Amino acid sequence: MELHVISSPCQTLGDLIEQWTRLVPYADAFHLRYKDKREREILEMARLLLQETPIPAKSLIINRHAAVAEELGAGGLHLTEQQEISREMLQRMQQKMRVGRSVHSVRRAVEAKREGMDYLIAGHIFPSASKPGLPPFGVESLRRLVQACSLPVIAIGGIGPENVNQIRQTGATGVAVISAVAHHPSPEEVAKEMKRRWVDEAQ
Repeated sequence: MELHVISSPCQTLGDLIEQWTRLVPYADAFHLRYKDKREREILEMARLLLQETPIPAKSLIINRHAAVAEELGAGGLHLTEQQEISREMLQRMQQKMRVGRSVHSVRRAVEAKREGMDYLIAGHIFPSASKPGLPPFGVESLRRLVQACSLPVIAIGGIGPENVNQIRQTGATGVAVISAVAHHPSPEEVAKEMKRRWVDEAQ
């Protein structure tokens, strides 16, 4: 299982340094995502995270800001569903890192595959604190999306140890979490339990 950890808008840089350090043994990717911060702020935060934690640059994924990802030598760039990128820029970035996109429908997943993305994050699968009032995408919709698209699919939205096996059964590659670890006193225990259940219940 590929485990992606995404920053919560309520987390400070200090919070991220403390929590992500504890999650390094269990997480495969760390997404720096702050929609309300300017590019320069994101760059400064990312530099400090790489200096103050054992996270390798190849495990850091920058959301939205291609210039930051490129300057840092990050492991990835993640785009929103509607964010535009030219074919030339995409191909140039992919020579250095993987590039993914968020999708919320089978149609957009197929379009992202045609566009040349390396992976997708699909959701939100279950009711989620980060998407209040919005109906969830659902497990069956995720299954159809995975079947329709040959790209690796990371599921997001309301996922924790109690339902991670439902995600595994859809054929998804892994999961992305925000609240499950951001608001937990022992985030590493949550991550460890999710990975354990994914493996144990697959046997």
